[in-house]
Amino acid sequence: MAPGDALAVAEFQTRTWDECYADLVPRAYLDAQRVPERFARWSRTLRTGARGCALAEVGGVVVGAVSWVPGELKSLYVAAGHRGSGVADRLLEHAIGTSSSTLWVFRDNARARRFYARHRFSVVDGSERVDAGTGVPEVQMSRP
Repeated sequence: MAPGDALAVAEFQTRTWDECYADLVPRAYLDAQRVPERFARWSRTLRTGARGCALAEVGGVVVGAVSWVPGELKSLYVAAGHRGSGVADRLLEHAIGTSSSTLWVFRDNARARRFYARHRFSVVDGSERVDAGTGVPEVQMSRP
């Protein structure tokens, strides 16, 4: 990703959150986090290089995005129509390869937790927190 990708990523993330998290995240949060808010965050992230970031595109359309810092996967999103296609696998491989890593995932996001488990992530010590933005419980998963 480059700073010029911020708008495309913000639009993609907004659609993906609406698709994936409608049953997990309060509607008020989803309604408040629209493209302008996400554009501002992604612009800052991409401008500062605070995270490694990569996109997956099909025919010039964003279908996946991943971000990471050393030792931690920060985000991984795939469009509903591309789940199960291998896009998420390739993005995860690009971001962290086979290295040890941690991540935080919504506790009740069973689909994501199964995906990460297939990639050797597990809940090690039961660490949980409440995501400050959404108020939704998260669990930490780690991979040796």
